Amino acid sequence: MNAVQMESQSNREQTARYTAFCGVDMSSDPTKVQSARSPYAPNLISDSGGFPEKRVGWRTLLTIDAPINGLFLASIQKEGEPPKRLHLAHGGTKLYDITDVLHPKVLKEDIHNARSIGFSTCGKFWLLTGREYLVYDGESVKHVSEIATRPVTSIGRDPLGGGQVYDDVNLLSKYRENRFLADGSAKKYQLDTTDLDADAVEITVNGQSLAEGSGFTVDRKSGIVSFTTAPAQPQVAGEDNVFIRFSKTVAGAYEKIAHCTIAALYGSGGDGFVFLSGNPQYPAQDFHSALRDPSYFPDNGYSLIGSEATAVMGYARTGEYLLILKESDEENSTIFLRRCQMDSIGGTQSKTTFPLQAGAAGAGMIAPRAVGHMADEPLFLSQSGVYAVTSNQITAERTVENRSYFVDASLCAQKNLSSAVCTEWNGRFLIAVEGIVYVLDGRQAAVRPTDGQKVYECFYWTNIPAVCFLPQGEELFFGTQDGRICKFNTDILSMDRFNDDGAPIVASWSTKADDDGDFMTYKTLLRRGCGVMIKPYTRSGCTIRLRTEEDFGKDVRSVKTDIFSFDDFDFSRLVFAVNDGPQVIPFSARVRRYVTIQVIVENNAVNEGFGVFGIIRRYRKSKVLRR
Repeated sequence: MNAVQMESQSNREQTARYTAFCGVDMSSDPTKVQSARSPYAPNLISDSGGFPEKRVGWRTLLTIDAPINGLFLASIQKEGEPPKRLHLAHGGTKLYDITDVLHPKVLKEDIHNARSIGFSTCGKFWLLTGREYLVYDGESVKHVSEIATRPVTSIGRDPLGGGQVYDDVNLLSKYRENRFLADGSAKKYQLDTTDLDADAVEITVNGQSLAEGSGFTVDRKSGIVSFTTAPAQPQVAGEDNVFIRFSKTVAGAYEKIAHCTIAALYGSGGDGFVFLSGNPQYPAQDFHSALRDPSYFPDNGYSLIGSEATAVMGYARTGEYLLILKESDEENSTIFLRRCQMDSIGGTQSKTTFPLQAGAAGAGMIAPRAVGHMADEPLFLSQSGVYAVTSNQITAERTVENRSYFVDASLCAQKNLSSAVCTEWNGRFLIAVEGIVYVLDGRQAAVRPTDGQKVYECFYWTNIPAVCFLPQGEELFFGTQDGRICKFNTDILSMDRFNDDGAPIVASWSTKADDDGDFMTYKTLLRRGCGVMIKPYTRSGCTIRLRTEEDFGKDVRSVKTDIFSFDDFDFSRLVFAVNDGPQVIPFSARVRRYVTIQVIVENNAVNEGFGVFGIIRRYRKSKVLRR
């Protein structure tokens, strides 16, 4: 091939096409990004066909005390009545009922001002603030200790002691009951503990109530009750007939539960037990309640989860197991599997136990509010990205796999990653931190370029000041640090849904920094044959910008692409275009001697939709780079 032929081929018109878009790639160099992805595409999400379009905006519904520590859906049910679903918010030092956003109601004041966790079970709503354990029954909010189950710790007890240990001590209640079998002659009855509280002791003998000081006295130091007259034997032989109710406070018992900050429902039919952890005094332990009784936490109902050097950070469900997720630890397991099983303890009696199995080591959780599910995968945030807990179908061995490769470089660089919160919404997993939401699109699985491992297509949104989420079907609410409760505009069908509390949503799609397959050759962009195809909306438009290695971008065309519609009419933007098909926007700009070039399509207007179907660029190669 002679020089003339080479020059002829270098001057031939060539075409770069960008179509079949996926998501962003913020982890590769902008020159190495695949053509279907973008190194810069804020505030976009995939539409039903997989093409990027502008996300909906959000609006403030109401403002309460700051910060918003938690948003909750409470299910309250009284006996014989259908359940009521209420929206509750923990703002500052108050708990609110915000079901009617126009008339929020304060349910309780002077509660701990910190991130909280709540759950509904047994017809009530239960709230942990890190200092208190509260319960709401639809009428009043109380400390759980006020309504906590009072265990019967001994039965069949002789006046001098013995008998059978029955219920465990309840960490949430200072009250206990001992049941005795009177012999008709003994006047002194020894309780199963000493050093009682000063609270009045209550006694029932053969169904008759006695008041302290009238018929008996109490030596609280020794735990001995002395009757004036010996209680008679039971009317039914062998049946306990002396019931003694007393109180004994155990220092730190209530705080073991009240200072927890992580919760999960699990076991015996799905949600029979409450598991709690996150107490900074017991970072590697968790505690479980009695069956279907969140007001009763047995004093021996705790487990040490793996190494004491690493804290439990969260829970997730997978099949029959409850996953317990811990901090990162390169040497010890960071994931444990808990199973619920019934163990026989003799005869027809059985006891529920929760055996533990160590899982994978290495990647661990970094943010206690950043764990959840998408489809059938448990997902959690670690220092190096979002990971899924998976199972080898042959060996059943649990492993962890990264799912957020395409945004990890940005996500993992966030300074306050431990404050991240997450939620699953409309088939997507959202992680919010420092005003940015990183989106893993569960409807678009991809593979990691480096090894072919399954990952998700990703997007990222700016100007989302969420510190907690509450998904409700198609709707998504979030709370902010400054006390606002906000809602995404999914319920608004007009173009008014495209604003963030009145501010514009800046949405862009940028091609990669494309060297057109030859980084040693200068290229020239042609004036004709370049264009962008965008998605039709009744109000839309875009600015097209070109960026090369020599500059930070220059605008080459701005255009409005409205479609005439009486459903969304604006006289200030009067147009007569009625074609509701894709809009093609040609742009004319001659750019000489570039090595790499990016086409950036942007919409930054209030109440305008925006989406990109494709970009075409025509160019010619020219001279080879020289020193």
